[in-house]
Amino acid sequence: MSANITLSRDELQIFINQLQHKIMVDYPLTNQQILTADPEDKHYELELHISSDDFGSFSGSEIWDQEKPNYNDFVHSFLASNLITYPNLDDFRELVNGNRKSRRKYVYAPDTNLFYNRFISTGEIKPDELLIVNSVQKEITRMLNKKYSSNQISEMRREIRYQKNVLDKFSNQRMKKSRKARNLALQEYLQYADKSYATIQTKDLVDDKEENDMIFVESIREYQNKGNTRPVILTCDKSLTDICVSLGVDYFFFEFPRTIQPIHPSPSQLCQLLCNLAAVLGVIKINNTLLYSEFIGKQDISQYQLTYLSGKVPEKFARDLEICQGLMKLQIKI
Repeated sequence: MSANITLSRDELQIFINQLQHKIMVDYPLTNQQILTADPEDKHYELELHISSDDFGSFSGSEIWDQEKPNYNDFVHSFLASNLITYPNLDDFRELVNGNRKSRRKYVYAPDTNLFYNRFISTGEIKPDELLIVNSVQKEITRMLNKKYSSNQISEMRREIRYQKNVLDKFSNQRMKKSRKARNLALQEYLQYADKSYATIQTKDLVDDKEENDMIFVESIREYQNKGNTRPVILTCDKSLTDICVSLGVDYFFFEFPRTIQPIHPSPSQLCQLLCNLAAVLGVIKINNTLLYSEFIGKQDISQYQLTYLSGKVPEKFARDLEICQGLMKLQIKI
């Protein structure tokens, strides 16, 4: 078996479960330690090795400064994994509980940022309380296919000090903005688009953020004026709330977390976190293994690639993975 294995998120759980001792997660292009995870009964104890003070320096390369990890990348990854949340979430829960007692139907319209943070998957609102504005899909779609050029790869290669060969798999692959759009926001949108209470159609977007925000809010105000349903916009963008106030549309503003203080994840939650970190950063190092979300030959959004730096796949993992894939092909229903 090759030292490279392409597998799904569910199959990656087999790999995680077999790491019985401390799990060390790094970013290989800077050799930066991200976290360690110690198995403890039915969960993991996480120790973070990053803080907001670790970021902010600039190199001589604009593309590398754009693509290298920043603190918000990690905040987004933990939010999307439901391991941290918004500081004022309890206030939102109180609002929702109050609205559910009303005779009037309330629905909630998340802006694009909430899809990137995979807020709907937290279960704080029900699918039949979800109002989708299709400008969100348009914003996500326009970010999907920004890819590295060969010149950009060469420029980044000159800047990084460690494991330059990792960049070989990034050739003509998605840049960070596109990875976030495809692996976080688009997955969230596709998961709930057909389950929502309603979808609002909007006019085409433009290149100006403020005007697009206006399109988003105006479409919701028009929906509000046509019926008895009361929409509430959900956002963590302060500038969007100003438009809501000016147009008379209800909103709830989520305070963005400034620090990462995660709960103790289950094996499944840890696996999701590692997938999200790889999805945002492109690649992470887990002990002696590289986990790629972008690689040549990727055919499905749910695919990842493991590369064993030892050059050899452990026999037990190879056997268990083969058994799992065989059972999946049988499509046994329980």
